Amino acid sequence: MSGAPIFVYHDVVAGADALAAVAPVHRPYVLTRAQFVSHLEALAAADLGAAAPCASTVSELLDAPASGRFVLSFDDGHESNYSEVFPLLAARRWPATFFVVASWVGTRAALSWSQLRTMADAGMEIGSHSLTHASIQGCSRAEIRREFGDSKRILEDGLGRPVTIASLPRGSTEPSAAAVIAELGYRAFCTSEPGLVSTTTNPFDAPRIAIRWRTPAAFVTRVLGGHRLTLARLRSSYAVKQVGKRIVGAERWRRVRGAMVAGTARTGL
Repeated sequence: MSGAPIFVYHDVVAGADALAAVAPVHRPYVLTRAQFVSHLEALAAADLGAAAPCASTVSELLDAPASGRFVLSFDDGHESNYSEVFPLLAARRWPATFFVVASWVGTRAALSWSQLRTMADAGMEIGSHSLTHASIQGCSRAEIRREFGDSKRILEDGLGRPVTIASLPRGSTEPSAAAVIAELGYRAFCTSEPGLVSTTTNPFDAPRIAIRWRTPAAFVTRVLGGHRLTLARLRSSYAVKQVGKRIVGAERWRRVRGAMVAGTARTGL
């Protein structure tokens, strides 16, 4: 399968102690700094034959998808995106895309406006991850317009530059979302469905590859290389999760998963 991946990360914490302090419901999304560095090193060293690994922003990738290109994207706008992630990317001169929950900017554990502007000035792409991080599944067009219209306005006012890309919060979308987001002046909408970006990708249905707390560095290398079995397993796992969310509800699904994570941590499995 040809194409280029958009990887999606969240928080990056200093070490195992900080990871253990993260709420179980959110812990599956968090990596330690050492884990994240191992991913960066694996991507930089990936043997892709004629194509050399090349870090891009979402906009750059959608403009020119090609083998060897990849995007590191980050959802929510956690402060660690500045304190832990940004220095590591800057040292490699790698761009990335940060999707920010607009109403969280400047609050506890979130990025500040000063940090966001510094990152944008350094070449990092800033996008919207909605206004309040609410699930948009089942939302009306007006509610979706508020989540992504108000967030776009707030981010553009705070950054002093256009915000033209957005990403889906909480993993479940609404059929009308893409059309509303296009009407608001965005040029792309990243979803949670796994896959690779190609020349035929609909920019308002751009797939991404989720990175979890136990995702090994070898995984990102396999995805970057277009490993068919890895991608097929991702699609199967995603389909099962979507069925589970429809049966028990997205929020209950998250709580059950959080309880499982907490149980795993207690038993050391």
